[in-house]
Amino acid sequence: MKEIEIKSIDDFHKRIEKYRKSSWFKFRGQSDIDWELIPKAGRKPYTNVSDLSLFTHWKRRAITHLKKENNTEWELLAIAQHTGLPTRLLDWTHNPLVAAFFATSENTEKDGAIYIYNPNSVILHETIAPFEIEEKKKIKFHQPNSSSSRIINQLGYFSVHTNPKLALNDKTKDGTLEKLIIKKELKMELMYMLNQYGVNYLTLFPDLEGLSKHLEWFAENYEYWDNTFDEKA
Repeated sequence: MKEIEIKSIDDFHKRIEKYRKSSWFKFRGQSDIDWELIPKAGRKPYTNVSDLSLFTHWKRRAITHLKKENNTEWELLAIAQHTGLPTRLLDWTHNPLVAAFFATSENTEKDGAIYIYNPNSVILHETIAPFEIEEKKKIKFHQPNSSSSRIINQLGYFSVHTNPKLALNDKTKDGTLEKLIIKKELKMELMYMLNQYGVNYLTLFPDLEGLSKHLEWFAENYEYWDNTFDEKA
């Protein structure tokens, strides 16, 4: 996997500029550079229970909370994923700024990473259900319907790990995979830039949780905004 270290805000802009004219590339940000590209259902302690079993129980009890009737299996799994259930889905986005947010918003004492993937194929959800994929050693990509406001605002995409313990890496990839390393010293400045561009908790999580997290972050960093303006900058 090709790895590139991002050394400055300008360097970050230059690195992502080449993807501007293509919609094929998918981006994922992780705030700890050592984390594997593996869905929640494939991480301990969630590996003790089948993700299909968890999803089956979730569907039975979630029905009273759903706004829409007759959701597809893909839509239900996406909703479950974005409300915290361990699933075989891993979140990606079309927007590198969204990925940068998730690479910098937590674990400020560790380097983060933005992964850039160009998959060779995408699952057509009209033709197969998420638990009917027979290739158990494959990682597929899926573009979800707009089943939640978070998916819409985050320009969401999913990698589907038929075996949740299977990490996306050089051995399992079916496409090109790159890694941008975000040094821990750059994280806070990148977060301030993203907030100025309208990429923050408030916009990526358009609900009460997102509102509260955004105001919490604003309060924690209140001293940053000093109302000065440098005309020479």
